[in-house]
Amino acid sequence: MSFSPGKLILHYKMELAKHFLDLKKYSIEETALNCGFSSAANFSRKFKQEFSLSPSAYRENGLTTGFKPDDWKIPLSNECFTKLIQLKSEYIWLAKLLVIVIDNLDNETFSIEILSNKLFMSSSNLNRKVKSLFGLPVIRLFRDIRLQYATELLILQEKSITDAASLAGFFDIAHFSRVFKQNFKCPPSKYKNDISLFPFVGLLKKQL
Repeated sequence: MSFSPGKLILHYKMELAKHFLDLKKYSIEETALNCGFSSAANFSRKFKQEFSLSPSAYRENGLTTGFKPDDWKIPLSNECFTKLIQLKSEYIWLAKLLVIVIDNLDNETFSIEILSNKLFMSSSNLNRKVKSLFGLPVIRLFRDIRLQYATELLILQEKSITDAASLAGFFDIAHFSRVFKQNFKCPPSKYKNDISLFPFVGLLKKQL
């Protein structure tokens, strides 16, 4: 497991800091001291690097909440996209995750272990973070993005079912068709006639 002790310690410090800030009764200086940072300035810098907002801004407004149950569903909508972009701007780890996932959509050997290693965290920690925002495990998030991409290739770029599946990382057509039908309630050949699909992955690529 290739994450450093320093990264793990910093993660726990940040989680503790969020707890103190949520209580709204400790100053930034007191929070920094209670969480083991050398100074308030050092704490503020590290906090902003992690969450893309200052400790004081977090204390006032908190972070954007994740997806509610059933908000994240295939086919992914414009509303899902807007929410994801907002979350990406606040959670640096999520922005990095999306870049890595998009770069590996057609990589058959890509795995959650590889993803977590690239993010310098354990698979269990990554899974916990993803579940807190999306309400689903990492493997499901990755599969949903791949399925959305395959569907966009089918409809918006008029790729064949075989090409769309392989370009999105589904190298077993039978498995792709089964997953597709579970989500769209029809086989890929019939859904191909639906032109109302929102270009979620296509737009996401431009944002990363």
